[in-house]
Amino acid sequence: MSTSWSRPGAPARIISGTAFGQPYERVCPDTPPPLEDAKVGLLTLVVTVLVGAPIGLLWAGFAPRVDVVVMGEDVNLTQAYGDAFIAADAFFLAAVLVAGLVGGLIAWRFGAAHGPAVVVALTVGGLAAAFVAMTVGEQVGLETLRAAVRAGGQGAFQLNLELKADAALLGWPLASLVAYLSASSLPRGR
Repeated sequence: MSTSWSRPGAPARIISGTAFGQPYERVCPDTPPPLEDAKVGLLTLVVTVLVGAPIGLLWAGFAPRVDVVVMGEDVNLTQAYGDAFIAADAFFLAAVLVAGLVGGLIAWRFGAAHGPAVVVALTVGGLAAAFVAMTVGEQVGLETLRAAVRAGGQGAFQLNLELKADAALLGWPLASLVAYLSASSLPRGR
C-alpha cells in the first residue's frame, strides 16, 4: 500500500528490482513535489478569500432590506418581524453555495494534479471567504445610517440586514468540497 497521494488516473512510474531473490515490479504514482503542492494550495486559498468581497457586495445588492426610522439618536425598525430577516440569510446561503460550487470546480480543473493542499485551501479559504462576504455585505449602507444618527437627522432609511444564521458560513467550504470531490469521481478522458 502506498502512502503517497495521487489523483485518480494520474501517471505512474514502474519500479522493478529483486527482493529475496525474486524479481518484482511495483507501480508507484508520480506525486507532485511538496513545494509545488504548497504553492498551488496557497494560490487557491488567496484567490478564494479574494472572491469573498464581491460575493458580499452581491449579497448586499440582492438581499431584501429592512426599513428603519431615525429619530435623533434612536434607530427603530418599522417591522419587528418579517420575511426579510429569513430571506437575507437565504440569499447569503445561495450566494456562498454558488461561489463554493464554482470555486470547487475551478480548483478541480486546474489544481487536481497538485495534491491535498488544494482541498485544505478550499476548506479554509471557503470559510474565510464566507466570513469576508458576510462582513462586507453587512457594511453596505451602514455608514450613511451612522452619519444620519451623528447629525441628529430624522427620516426613513433602508438598511441591509445582518446575517443571523451563522451556520450559513459553512455553505461555501462544503459546496467547494462537494464540487471538487464530485468532479474527482468522474472518469477522465485520456
